[in-house]
Amino acid sequence: MSSTLRNLLTMLLLGAAGGLTISFLDIEPTPMVWITFFLIAFVLLIGKDLYIFKFSTNMNTVERYVKNSKQPYYRFLYAYLHDNEVEAEKELAKITSDKLRAYITVVVELHRGNYDLVEKALGKIDSIEHRHYYSAHLALLKNNQDTYNQHRSAIKNRIYQLLLDAEVAYHQGNMAEAEQYGKLAIAESKGVQKYLLIKTLEKSKRSQHRNSYF
Repeated sequence: MSSTLRNLLTMLLLGAAGGLTISFLDIEPTPMVWITFFLIAFVLLIGKDLYIFKFSTNMNTVERYVKNSKQPYYRFLYAYLHDNEVEAEKELAKITSDKLRAYITVVVELHRGNYDLVEKALGKIDSIEHRHYYSAHLALLKNNQDTYNQHRSAIKNRIYQLLLDAEVAYHQGNMAEAEQYGKLAIAESKGVQKYLLIKTLEKSKRSQHRNSYF
């Protein structure tokens, strides 16, 4: 069942429950009462999706959310991380945002070793934190320690700090330390971020030309 149909059915059920509640409590069903009720129901539905996206630790639930997302960006990531190139290309064609396509270029080409393409795409990424993270990762892969240090010192998000610590350890050949930092990053993340980290790590381990821990 699609998320849209599921949400519609949920709204109908909530509407029915609201009607019974209004009848039971003998509340006059004025337009304002119904508007208020459906606004509450709408907020509850939005809150559910927000919880899954940001806070859920149930990866089965998060995977269904990503796989069935209305946004082709997330459906692309699902297909890409599951090595389904045909579906990934299909979803990529639906993405018109230059900023989202820049994110995809950075994520994909960084692991393919096409660093020139990554550098060109970095300037289109809005999030300063993300830009510093990917710039630091790129500098590490290019053995540019000064540039790495510059971007690493600007990162405030602990998850990104742990991810870079894992990459540094992997780059130095210390797999045990890389795994330690990687597990910490995954343990401290939630929602879609946690899911993407887990699947990115799995994809990286499958790669015959692995250049990063994640």
